[in-house]
Amino acid sequence: MNFIISGDSHGPMMIGTITNIPAGLKIDIDSINEDLKRRQKGYGRGKRMKIENDKVEIVSGIWKGYTTGAPLTLIIQNKGSNTEKEVRSVPRPGHGDYNAYMKYKIPDLNIYTERNSARWTAVLTALGSIGKQFLKEFNIEINGYVKNIGKMNIKDGEITEEVKKYIDEMKNRGDTLGGTVKVVAKNAKAGIGGYSTVFERLDSKIGKVFMSIPSVKGIIIGNEDFSLTGSEYHDEFYIEENKIKRKTNNAGGIEAGFTNGENIEITVFLKPIPTLGNPLNSVDLKEKKEVKSPYIRSDVTVIPSSIIIFENALALILMGSIIERFGNDNIDELVRRYNSANLFDWNDGFWKDNNR
Repeated sequence: MNFIISGDSHGPMMIGTITNIPAGLKIDIDSINEDLKRRQKGYGRGKRMKIENDKVEIVSGIWKGYTTGAPLTLIIQNKGSNTEKEVRSVPRPGHGDYNAYMKYKIPDLNIYTERNSARWTAVLTALGSIGKQFLKEFNIEINGYVKNIGKMNIKDGEITEEVKKYIDEMKNRGDTLGGTVKVVAKNAKAGIGGYSTVFERLDSKIGKVFMSIPSVKGIIIGNEDFSLTGSEYHDEFYIEENKIKRKTNNAGGIEAGFTNGENIEITVFLKPIPTLGNPLNSVDLKEKKEVKSPYIRSDVTVIPSSIIIFENALALILMGSIIERFGNDNIDELVRRYNSANLFDWNDGFWKDNNR
């Protein structure tokens, strides 16, 4: 399974396509649209979220509400337009406009806003929502919560009035906030992933996708305390009701590129939004002089709204790995193969049966 996302932040639409999705999966479009609302509603979002009203339209790969096995393509219409009408030659510290200009050399930094914008994560959210619906067939559940915003620790993931006040204070100061988010996937069987190539490894896939999401500067899978010794860190085995389990979950559910049967736990670290109401120092690339960076419509923080993006990104990754292992023909066949994969039975006759 592969996916591709195209479209410009202020173009007519954003487009996403999944290939090799199994046939027979019933798609709930209302559920996708609810996830898109979650992405827009997090406290600290900017004015554009009041302009957009994201709704998905599936334009291929579906018949009477069910996937057909053909590439599934969806679109999300854009309503927001680029607020910058003049050619811009002043880059923003922390943004990708200067770096992209140094590669592509088209002299208007507004161009590079289009693909460096986080607008494309609307499509990632929608595609991942399909991933979540796929994972329900396998009893795999994904949830996330905020750990901290700026210097404020968030208890129980709740955005309280105190937290909102803190965000508002940063907005009034013309500043922005980063933070951390935790994402947890439950009930995934051991053995999802692979080592045939280095990028078949599940943690490799997670890093590849998560690090592509704007503002993400790092992830940790499992325990964040690396001062632990080996005897303290590694998760010991035990057997309960004929099932292999672990006494702890410091590995975060992934070892050597495979799921190990415990919860997949990922902590994501995000930097603050780069466009500030109180601008930082920059340079004018045209005039070759020092100036203040421009303010362009932006959020104060994306931390609360980013949860659904990471949940759905993980869903998309797990869906792809399950399809790679169990096939891409029909969803009922995949579920049957998945449920019959008993990883605990040891075949004493393997070498004899195979003349080895």
